[in-house]
Amino acid sequence: MTDSEPPSPRRIILAGILAVAAAGVAGGLVSFRAATETESFRFSRDSAFAAGEAARLKGFLAPAVQDDRLSVIIVGHSGLQGESAASLALSEKRAASAQGIALEMGIPPERVSATGVGRDAPLPRKAGQSEDAHEAMLARVEVTLQMRR
Repeated sequence: MTDSEPPSPRRIILAGILAVAAAGVAGGLVSFRAATETESFRFSRDSAFAAGEAARLKGFLAPAVQDDRLSVIIVGHSGLQGESAASLALSEKRAASAQGIALEMGIPPERVSATGVGRDAPLPRKAGQSEDAHEAMLARVEVTLQMRR
């Protein structure tokens, strides 16, 4: 084929197939990358998400709605104050809140696990961070999207 000749229908079809295949691979890479991500979502009090966090969680979970190969793992956490049993119960409520959002979005229950760990996995306090700011960081759920095997 020379520069002045139009491409043959066969070449046009082949180019189209390659473009679709490349787009599929790119989409698969995005899904795989999302499958290995963990994100923290903060709570204000008890089991209520901090402002904007529920919407952010929905955005994070969106790939799992579209891709049935993704599992959602939710781990609830609490602060360091109070009784251990109460902290565990609170972390479980937080995990259940996040799980409820996942289920409402249409992610099947068999692909969503939620557990609370109480105050057993605190984040380290950053240099110069106030005690109140540190406590606020501890009130969270950590959500992981993981590719199922």
